[in-house]
Amino acid sequence: MLYSTGRNLFVIKSKIFIRSYSNSTNLNQAIKGIHVKNPLDNNKEVVVYNNALDLKNAILEENKGKSGIYMFTNTQTNDFYIGQSKNLYNRFRNYFNPAYITGLNNKNSRVGRAILKYGYENFSLTILEYCDKSDLTEREQFYFDTLKPVYNILKTAGVYVDVFTHTDDTKKKISNTLKGVNAGENSYWYGRTRSEETKMKMSLKQTGENNPLFGKTHSEETKELMRQKALGRRHSKETLLKMSAVRGHLVHVYERCVSSDSTMTEEFKIIGTFVSLRGAGKYLGISGNTVRLYVNSGEVYKDRYKFTVGSANQE
Repeated sequence: MLYSTGRNLFVIKSKIFIRSYSNSTNLNQAIKGIHVKNPLDNNKEVVVYNNALDLKNAILEENKGKSGIYMFTNTQTNDFYIGQSKNLYNRFRNYFNPAYITGLNNKNSRVGRAILKYGYENFSLTILEYCDKSDLTEREQFYFDTLKPVYNILKTAGVYVDVFTHTDDTKKKISNTLKGVNAGENSYWYGRTRSEETKMKMSLKQTGENNPLFGKTHSEETKELMRQKALGRRHSKETLLKMSAVRGHLVHVYERCVSSDSTMTEEFKIIGTFVSLRGAGKYLGISGNTVRLYVNSGEVYKDRYKFTVGSANQE
């Protein structure tokens, strides 16, 4: 395992080497990762961050846009975890997120439990090597076989705990146990609403190129499955009105009446809005074709009713 002591001594299993940097390292150097030769490959360097908490900013800044193999070491027990990442910056940013660590703990992650128990300040981080994304799995397996990490549950590179799934019987038991747990008043969102600003931000994150389906089209098979699933589905009257409004197909029915003011002038007052010509006709006991005729002509039906089509009320 790789760790540091007060004597600036680094140990990897039985391979020991001395880092010859001075104890009088200036402040600028102290807040950065320490570069030392890799005892397993003298042509490469490892980068050591002795205290993950104190060197958080350096860890994030120095690993932007890089991929490689990393190792978290518990400086209290000398147990360690080895991992790979195509984006080390994002991976470490996640590790410094308590919610992410809690999630690891919930997945029975040994390193997650250890970080929660001992704290970031008792973990060092080592970049075992930077390498191309295509070489990550091969290099991770090399370090698995050579260093034999304690915190890694699985010892095969590229295979993660998340890949393994529960049996159908176990899934059913879990489902039955969780039914109602987050429903009603137990739900986080019970009685809460998102602000318009939050809704707008959520919408923008799914707009244009950010949308997972941007530039993609459904296959004919998928379209048919979607069509079959939609068969027999009935929209509510409110939904139909909204859909028609978007298309500009709402049918408005007006009735002639006399104004209530002193002028006693005649005017038309809206008495109903419908999603179709047929719906408007049914309201008055006539056919949809009759409504269409009067919409097109602009004439008043039976000297009493007038019809218009549009996305908003028209008078």
